[in-house]
Amino acid sequence: MFNRILLPLDGSELAEITLPYGEELARRLGSEVVLLHVPGQKHQPEYQHIHQVYLDRLAETVRANISSGQPGGKAVKVTTKVESGEPAESICRLVDKNKIDLIIVTAVSVSGLKVGKMLGSVTDNVCRTVPIPVMLIRPQMAKQTEGKEHLINRILISLDGSDLSKLALPIGEELAAKLKVSVTLTQMATKVRIYEDDSGASAYIDYAKLDADEKRRVGAEMVALEKEVKKKGIDVTSVVTSGYNAAEDIIATAKKTNADLMVMSTHGRSGLGRFIFGSVAEKILRHGETPLLLVNARAG
Repeated sequence: MFNRILLPLDGSELAEITLPYGEELARRLGSEVVLLHVPGQKHQPEYQHIHQVYLDRLAETVRANISSGQPGGKAVKVTTKVESGEPAESICRLVDKNKIDLIIVTAVSVSGLKVGKMLGSVTDNVCRTVPIPVMLIRPQMAKQTEGKEHLINRILISLDGSDLSKLALPIGEELAAKLKVSVTLTQMATKVRIYEDDSGASAYIDYAKLDADEKRRVGAEMVALEKEVKKKGIDVTSVVTSGYNAAEDIIATAKKTNADLMVMSTHGRSGLGRFIFGSVAEKILRHGETPLLLVNARAG
C-alpha cells in the first residue's frame, strides 16, 4: 500500500511532529520517505543550499531512527526535495510526478495557532485536492509520541451507512493487516428530533421506538460488516451509538476505544466543509485529539 510517503515541512518544529509517524510507517511497511521543503514564492535561489542542508540533516536522522527499529538495521530509502512556489501547488505537483501514496502533515488545532506556510490553509487545500489519503497529525501529539514503541496500535474506522463512507474500509483494513493492529468500526444511529407544533401530533408518535428501531438497523449492518472484516484475519469489533451530533459522538468513541488513528472518507470537493460527513469531518479535525486519516473518494 503506502510505498512512498510524503512529509511536507516548513522548517518549524510543529511541522516536524509528523516525522515519528512517517518513520513508524516506513519501518513497519517498508515505505520510502520523501521529505519536502517549500520555502515559498519569496524563496531566494542563493539560499537554496541552506534549505537543502536542513532537509539533509533531517533525512539522516530519519534514516537512523527507522533503521534502529529494524532487524539488522536494514537500510531505508529517504529522499529530499526543495521546491519553489506555493506549498500546496508544489505538494500536488510532487504527488502527480512521484507516485506518492500517502501525505502526512500537521493539522492546525481549534486554538488557531499561527504557524508556517505548510500548515493551515495549505493543509485544507491539499486535503481537497490530492486524490490520495492524507494523514493529519495534531500539534498536541508531539509529547504523546515520546517513549512509545508503536504509535499506531488501534484503528477506528468511522462510517455513516453510505457507500462513499465505506471507501475508507479497504484502506483501514489493509493498514491494520500490515501493521497487525486491531480495528473498531463505528457508526451512529441518528435519533429522531422532536419538533412540537400546535396540532399535538407528536404526542401520538413513539419516538423511543423509532430510535430503538434505527439503532437495531444500524447494529445489524455493522455486525455484517464486522463479519466480513474478520474473514480477512483482522482483529475487529464494532460500536454502534445513538445520538444527534455525529462529530462529538465519533470523538467520544475514539477516546473510549483508545484509538491511535481515525480513518474516514471525504468527497474532497470544496474544502473541509464539504467532506462526505458534511461539517462532521471538519469538526473532528478541529476539535478531535486523535490523528486522522482522510481517504479521498477519488483514492477509493
